[in-house]
Amino acid sequence: MREQLSAQLILGILSRRLAPGERLPSIRELGRRLKLHPNTISAIYQDLEKRGWVIRRRGSGVFIRDVQMPEPARSIEGFVSACVEEGLVRGFSLEALQSAFGTATQGSRTLEFLVVDPDPDLARILAVEIGEAIGLTLTFSGLDDAPTNLTADTCVLANEAHVLRISKLLGSENWRAIHLKSMQDMLRGQQRPTSAVLIAVVSHSESIRHWASTLLSSLGFPADCVVLRDPRLVHWQDGLQSCDIVAADVVAAAEISRRLRPTIFRIVSDEFLAQMRQDVTAQKLSQRSAP
Repeated sequence: MREQLSAQLILGILSRRLAPGERLPSIRELGRRLKLHPNTISAIYQDLEKRGWVIRRRGSGVFIRDVQMPEPARSIEGFVSACVEEGLVRGFSLEALQSAFGTATQGSRTLEFLVVDPDPDLARILAVEIGEAIGLTLTFSGLDDAPTNLTADTCVLANEAHVLRISKLLGSENWRAIHLKSMQDMLRGQQRPTSAVLIAVVSHSESIRHWASTLLSSLGFPADCVVLRDPRLVHWQDGLQSCDIVAADVVAAAEISRRLRPTIFRIVSDEFLAQMRQDVTAQKLSQRSAP
């Protein structure tokens, strides 16, 4: 473990992931983070200092020295070659460098998310909602055109009603079920109109339009009070200004005239989005702390 951590720190210096002048974590902090005895961390820092990789400043901590590397060729091969050559000069074996490179690159991989649904328009809406919540742009697809050559870093996200079938068809063991809002969640805070109103539901997704029609019907709204619109059709905005309520998903809302002030409804549960934010944040912190 000591040799592995030392090799990773040196590789971080050579690759400039640890910049000259950067302060390393304190002995106790790094030991607590990696669950290693402080004496082990202290011995590693002392060894790196003797080799000229770091410099210890009394009362301030341990800092990265400015390692002058040979100018590599303008290619990834030239950069790696220069790193390996410098590592060999510093006394590391080729096997140790290969192991350190593998460990470092594995730790810096970024998990990717792919949203899949039998209704590709619904997949797009889910991807936008989740992406906005976690600050990432998610890819999406229908089930028929979903990629089959998924990498180990790709996490498949699918509606919990279809996730097992989709993950099996795609051959993915890395999947997560998207939890949608219940009817109670959707209606929380909403008051039923005291008089007859005309409601428009705008969405590219046939699944959402059908679901909205069923929901409103179960709430007692007659069919002639509900207008369903698909933004892909010609003149789809005609008559919307006469509706008392215009509701749209996050994708369709951007296509509706601002004068109509559409109500945006979201279908992904708050609990699922909170868990996604927590996981993505943990992943980013793990990448930043990787040597």
